[in-house]
Amino acid sequence: MVGERLEGGMLMVNKESPTDISNDISEAELNAQSNGMPGLSRINYKFSGLSYKGSTSSSVDKVIITSNENEQFLIKVCTRQIRRPELGDKFASRHGQKGVCGCIVPQVDLPFGDNGITPDLIMNPHGFPSRMTVGKLIELLVGKAGVFDGRQGYASCFGEEFGSADTAAAASEALIRNGLNYMGKDQFYSGTTGEPLDAYIFSGPVFYQKLKHMVLDKMHARARGPRAVLTRQPTEGRSRDGGLRLGEMEVR
Repeated sequence: MVGERLEGGMLMVNKESPTDISNDISEAELNAQSNGMPGLSRINYKFSGLSYKGSTSSSVDKVIITSNENEQFLIKVCTRQIRRPELGDKFASRHGQKGVCGCIVPQVDLPFGDNGITPDLIMNPHGFPSRMTVGKLIELLVGKAGVFDGRQGYASCFGEEFGSADTAAAASEALIRNGLNYMGKDQFYSGTTGEPLDAYIFSGPVFYQKLKHMVLDKMHARARGPRAVLTRQPTEGRSRDGGLRLGEMEVR
């Protein structure tokens, strides 16, 4: 039912299939057997239900009962989880600047600015030169100017011909009016020692989103397990409890 908790190994869809799938059993006989008509007890059924295989518990979000183009009975169960960000989870800004989380530290250990603000996320600036995601820099600069001006910024590239877009120059002027650095850089101090950092840090508000590639869904390891019949090699893929291959780069 919708809203129920699912633990590992619990039955999601209860289903039985006939053991003999040869052509001598007609569809009429199967229907008669399912309707409880006598004389057709030779049809045996086996359990072929669907169990929940997740590593952590989930909640049932939606259950869909329908049929496909061949008028075969179809049941779909949609599950939901609430997850906290962890090491290896993937995040991205709205400019395609994606990356995985490499470190999570307490807020007291994060660097802080002159106004006491600590960043939610710290990104390595070496990701900018080759990828040329300049829109992210403009979003940060215009967003920072909008915060101190108390208004919404518009940093899209489609509004300049109408004179409605916030340019980098206009955002810099707004930052200067509010007593900030015109390039959007701030003085930050170490969260562990309290000493000022050697460089000014380019900082401001940027919209980030969590992507569906999470380490909990991809993490996999095995010692012994199933093998393919033909080659006697371990099966392939996480869903089939497959083996991990070590190439030349992973051996040492």
